[in-house]
Parts: sequence; structure tokens; C-alpha cells
Amino acid sequence: MRILYLNPMDYGTNPGVDAIAHGLDHRLRQAGAELRVVFAHFTRPDALEIQLNAIEAATRGGIDAIVLYVLDPTQPAAMVAQARAQGIPVFTFERPRYVVDGSLVYPNFNQGVYMAEDLASGLPAGARVAVIGGPKIIDDEELLAGLVHGVDHSGLTRVNDPTLDRYRNESDVRPGGREVAMRILSEFPDLEGMVPFNDETMLGTLNALDEMGGRSVKLVSRNGTPLAVQAVREGRSLGTWDIDCPAIGAALGNLVLRHLSTRDPVEGELALGPLGRMINARNVDRWVSWSERIPFVPLKEGLLA
Repeated sequence: MRILYLNPMDYGTNPGVDAIAHGLDHRLRQAGAELRVVFAHFTRPDALEIQLNAIEAATRGGIDAIVLYVLDPTQPAAMVAQARAQGIPVFTFERPRYVVDGSLVYPNFNQGVYMAEDLASGLPAGARVAVIGGPKIIDDEELLAGLVHGVDHSGLTRVNDPTLDRYRNESDVRPGGREVAMRILSEFPDLEGMVPFNDETMLGTLNALDEMGGRSVKLVSRNGTPLAVQAVREGRSLGTWDIDCPAIGAALGNLVLRHLSTRDPVEGELALGPLGRMINARNVDRWVSWSERIPFVPLKEGLLA
């Protein structure tokens, strides 16, 4: 079996996205299947065109299933319908608004709430806190809703509206996080805590804090990447929520394999990604890096063998 995965970011841009791909690849390898990866970085103006061309090529033969990471819940609906009409099942990370054969969904809202609660446990009641949002995509929007709910119901004082563009890191990478953090730190000089929505944004926030004289602001973030864990070890972050990216990839791999081996598979089946846990000063010494949980074998890029 050959499976096509349309990866939403270039390899090396975001460690979590890389680890999800490796988790999917590892699970499929265990079953004797082969994963082929096409990279369509979501900020590229031709990202959708890359996806459409790859799906069209897959329908011409040699691919047994397609995996998408859904950012826009409405795209690429027409091409997915065409692939499915030709007998190629389609699976997604996150659930789109069009019909697919199966989706893995994340407990984003819960993770956001728990992250905010962990931050509150390290701050005095009423502490002034800012939240940095991310790109306007499914999982980040759900996470942001959980963060706002958690902050607002944990006895903290939220000073900004992270749904506004000026308080979002829409690039999803470290330099963008630094830019937004600089803006927030300038506007709110009495901040006691911040919740950058992910680790890359948190690392950019640390850069901003350093540039502004090493201000003391408590931080939590999400993903559990190695550099974020190192920041916890160094006392620069209260914690990073490890979502177990390899297990996320493996969970969708299980869904794909089950579907392909079932005589009468269920359309639109859902699977739930792992909830994960906060990595903090109490447990950081027991943390195991993603590349030690599974082997990171080089991914096979492109549709051709």
C-alpha cells in the first residue's frame, strides 16, 4: 500500500508538524505500507495549487489513500470528492466540512483550558495575563477558545483580545512570535503572565523578553518541543503541553489501516488524538523526546518511487 500525505508546512519549519509526519510514517511502516509526502506550506500563495496537483496525480494511479492536514475546512472539497469517486479514500487531521472517509480530531479546547489553569497555579489571583493567538485554522482556533475560557475562569485578568490580528502569530513560527510579543509587552508593561499558543511562539516571546531587558513574565505554551522543554529546565517557562505528536500521527495511521482492511468501512469515522500532559519543573526530568519514542526515518518526498 502507498499512502500520500499532504504536509501543511515545509520540513524543519515546525518540529511538531515534523513529528506528526514521522508518527504517521512509523505506524504505516509497521504495517508494511509506504508513505509518500508532498509539502505544501500553508503560507505559500500556491499551497492549494500544490495540494490539488498532488491529489490529481494520485488519482491517476499508484496511491491507495490520501491524508490531508486540514487548515481551511472548506478546501480542497471538489478534488477530494473526485478522488473518492475514483475509489481512493481520503483521511484528515481535523474534520473538514466536506465528506471524507475518516478524521482524527484534537482535544484542542481542553488543552487550552488546562494550560491556562496551570499558568494560574503559578501566579497570584487577578494577575494580568496576555494570550497570543495563532493562524486562523481549525485546531489553533479551538485551542485559542480554550485558552480564553481557561484564563477567564481561572481567576486571572486577561488584558487583550487574542482573536484580533495584532495579537496573533499567523506565521506560526518563532520570528512571528517575537514580533507579536514585542507589541504586547510594549502595550502592557505590567504583565505577569503570557500564553503564547504554541512553542515556536513562546520561543519568539523569550527573544522579545531578552530584548526588553529580561522582564520576568510567567509563560506556558503547547506542543512539547525539545527547545520548549529546555526552556522549562532553565526556568524560563512554567511548562509546555506535550501533545505527543508521534502518537497523533500513529492514531491517524491506525484509522487509515483499519479502513483499508475493513470489508465495509464506515464513512466519516472519527478518532481522537491524545490529550497529552504538561511538562513542568516537577516532571521534566522524565520527559522523553519524540525522536526517542519512535525512529525518525527520512520521509519519502513526492509521488514517484
